[in-house]
Amino acid sequence: MELRQLKYFICLYEEGSVTRAAQRLNIVQPALSAQIAKLEEEFGQVLFERTPKGMKPTDAGNQAYRTFQPLLSKLLEARHGMINLAGEITGRVSVGLIASATTTALPDVLQFFTQNHPEVEIYVTTGYTQDLIDSVLSGTLDLAVINQNRQLDSLASTGVADESLFVVTGGPSRLSDEIANVRFQDLQRMKLVLPSRRHGLRTLIDQAFAACGLSLKPRLEIDDLLAIEEFVRHSDWVSILPAIAIHDGLKAGVLHVHSLESPGISRHVACVHSHRCPLSPAARLFVESISKNMLATIEAIEFYKGANVFLQAR
Repeated sequence: MELRQLKYFICLYEEGSVTRAAQRLNIVQPALSAQIAKLEEEFGQVLFERTPKGMKPTDAGNQAYRTFQPLLSKLLEARHGMINLAGEITGRVSVGLIASATTTALPDVLQFFTQNHPEVEIYVTTGYTQDLIDSVLSGTLDLAVINQNRQLDSLASTGVADESLFVVTGGPSRLSDEIANVRFQDLQRMKLVLPSRRHGLRTLIDQAFAACGLSLKPRLEIDDLLAIEEFVRHSDWVSILPAIAIHDGLKAGVLHVHSLESPGISRHVACVHSHRCPLSPAARLFVESISKNMLATIEAIEFYKGANVFLQAR
């Protein structure tokens, strides 16, 4: 089995067409077909069914793709690393991000890479914390930025940012300006909209309330934090959101925030990756950029929060 054959197989799998795969590889179609036939002979398995609509992977083909795609990515990344010993950052980075990091930090990070390191290929997907962890464990992703609610012995972990969660309201539902810190038990009586229990933030919130001997039963559950923020802006509902999710609304003066009573709720955002696969230079730079951007946003929250409190007091 040759590296070239794996490249041809993965390209054909992803394109689903000999014509498109050959064009992508810049080779003639008979050469591609011949190498796939050799690979099938070596495996003793048919990897594709030839259909009028294109090449359909068999069960063996699907299994081969799941096995070899991460390996090929690592091999190509290693080759790029050896070629660019002079310090130029290249390679491909497959990243999973929780949605809040994607919304606030990702655009600036991508802008930085496209301007300063255009040779780096970046693949980004979003998801729930547990799904992203599973993808890193399976090798589908190089790394993931997650809400880390517990110790993960199976993965290496590096801190990205720590931030508080706040009680958030819009204009129609402003809590009294006299309230400095909102009590946990008072939130049980409010019209709450929160993420569902699939969401890492909801896990944090439920754990904090359970520690106080309380539980929450919100009437509305929405996993999209942007949708929650937008809904709260224009309603009399209340939510509990992390700092970076309320940055724009607080800056615009359309959201109002209150801290929770001690001990409050905070979250630890971390980067996780396999112990067996240290992060490449490109991946490390990506994580550093995400962290820097998130921390800057969190710091700005304190400024806007203080400015809003001043205006409310006037």
